Amino acid sequence: MTKILLLGDSIRMSYEPHAAKLLAGKAVVAGPAENCQYSQFTLQSLDKWISELGKPDVIHWNNGLHDCGHNPDRSPIQIPIETYRANLENILKKLKTYTTLIIWATTTPVHPQRPFLKDQWSWRNEEIDNFNSVALEIMKEHNVPVNDLHSLVSSNFNQFLSEDMLHLSPAGQKNCGQQVVESIFNLLLGENS
Repeated sequence: MTKILLLGDSIRMSYEPHAAKLLAGKAVVAGPAENCQYSQFTLQSLDKWISELGKPDVIHWNNGLHDCGHNPDRSPIQIPIETYRANLENILKKLKTYTTLIIWATTTPVHPQRPFLKDQWSWRNEEIDNFNSVALEIMKEHNVPVNDLHSLVSSNFNQFLSEDMLHLSPAGQKNCGQQVVESIFNLLLGENS
């Protein structure tokens, strides 16, 4: 069966079981047991993850929230956007050595009412948008299809985000998992047409 690798942070970890359930009997869904965190960590960990999980046929991937988030325990408190751009370019180059069937997922927003606090992880949606724009430029340049999870979650913050206004609610997990599966089917159908 087709082997699908899902890469991403806790957002990915929360929708992965739903995607796996929807694809049961049609494809094998795998993802690192650990959070893929920020782009530099993903880049450094790819070989280890592929060694553990096996070579994939399709990769559905995101990095973003850990890069654009403001973390008081990190210096600088935000990964510079040009560092993010370079990391994505290098990740994509490496992913293409495993498969050409790659899907990029946009970084999901936080709830507009989530407070920005200097003493804990915090995000600004305008910065998430800026990081998404950089990622989309890269994906367009390399003809990588995009799964716009950002737009899905933005369509109903109250329904799709949990009480922490950052992570996905059960409805958000289910709907994102469904959209992930649809994006994979669309890619595979396009390859076979």
